[in-house]
Amino acid sequence: MKNLFIPVFLALILIGAGCVSVFNVDNFKVAPASSENVTVNLPLTGSVVTNPIHVVGEARVFENVISWRIKDDSGKILNSGTSETAALDMGQFGHFDFWLTVPKVSSPNIVLEVFQASAKDGSDQDLVSIPLTLDRNDSTEIKLYFHNDIFDPEITCTKVFPVIRKFTVTDSIARAAIVSLLQGPNENEQLQNYSTVIPFRTELKDISLSDDGLLTVDLKGAIAGPIGGSCYVSAIAAEIEETMKQFESVKSVKVLIDGEENRLEP
Repeated sequence: MKNLFIPVFLALILIGAGCVSVFNVDNFKVAPASSENVTVNLPLTGSVVTNPIHVVGEARVFENVISWRIKDDSGKILNSGTSETAALDMGQFGHFDFWLTVPKVSSPNIVLEVFQASAKDGSDQDLVSIPLTLDRNDSTEIKLYFHNDIFDPEITCTKVFPVIRKFTVTDSIARAAIVSLLQGPNENEQLQNYSTVIPFRTELKDISLSDDGLLTVDLKGAIAGPIGGSCYVSAIAAEIEETMKQFESVKSVKVLIDGEENRLEP
């Protein structure tokens, strides 16, 4: 039993135990934040949360696209993106479930905003605003590996290059890294010619680390669609594997799509 403790403990530190938030008892009395067409079930208003943040809810939104952003206590946008709901038909509510990372912050007080962007003018519609407190606000650095045809002019498919990101410290560092990788290069990195071949709106479904160092990354979303060409597949794998192998506990990486093996093939 003593020998099993260390690898299990390292796995929990690396990927996290899947906890959404650190709740106070009083939080259980708080109703989910909601607007007419968007309800966020987790995290609850006033929660103390860990990085990355797990966001769960349901929405009735145009083309099933839900938008989100994280702001600091001055109103500055720290991170933003979109996800998709699982609505079966137009005009129906659909479940959403995604993770987001929090960059370096000066204060633990942040605000999560979930909404739909107007199809007419892009303005915020059905905005749900949720004040949160990070469990800590010191920072750490993580490498994300992307393609760059300046450094790889022959476009060899498998060569990827690191960028350095500063994050709010997390006990789920591998989860934070893959969630950020799936968002792709930020604006400044794109100006330096970094790019990703991972399909837009590919999201993390699950992540786990075995005792022998096998990290299993289960993806969902756009990556479940057709992907053609061995170069393209190898390029996707290179981004994920190199990003994950920066962590000492990770010896090998297996990528699943919606829980299935061998989906990431030409």
